[in-house]
Amino acid sequence: MEELYSDKDWQILLQSASLPDGREKRVSRAKRADSAHIIAFQTDEKILMIREYRPYYGTYIWMLPSGRVDKEADHLLAAQRELREETGFRAQSLELLCTTNYSESLIATNYVFVARGLTSDPLPQDDDELIEVHECTLEQALDNVLQSEVIHTASAFGLMYYMRKVKNEEN
Repeated sequence: MEELYSDKDWQILLQSASLPDGREKRVSRAKRADSAHIIAFQTDEKILMIREYRPYYGTYIWMLPSGRVDKEADHLLAAQRELREETGFRAQSLELLCTTNYSESLIATNYVFVARGLTSDPLPQDDDELIEVHECTLEQALDNVLQSEVIHTASAFGLMYYMRKVKNEEN
């Protein structure tokens, strides 16, 4: 493994990996901090969603409360911090639902959590964020994400995964 570039949030690595037939695959891969995404139940029927202005897209997008796992080593602690920063609530119960990755060329994992038992316990939002907090049903939340001009992939996946899992458990 050779480091080609490194900055505050990113590393670009040149890596080799063996194929089953003995050949080598050599590619550049980007590495960044993992992310935590939270399906936060305000009630049994409603979750908290954020609508955040993303200046590089030039528009608002709908997404789960989300953020990087970069201030602490524990994904669960990062999820709790992000929930508090972005919604103003702390979760009494925070359980890992699933993990997902964007692609083999990006070394970063998305951790999707389910939060329940929310109580007010805000942390200051980051200075460079413009966030609105909304209550939605799961269906409304997914519709909002999928109808955004730019779709937040981890939010769409997390919501669909949760809804599929709940539906399968009911059958």
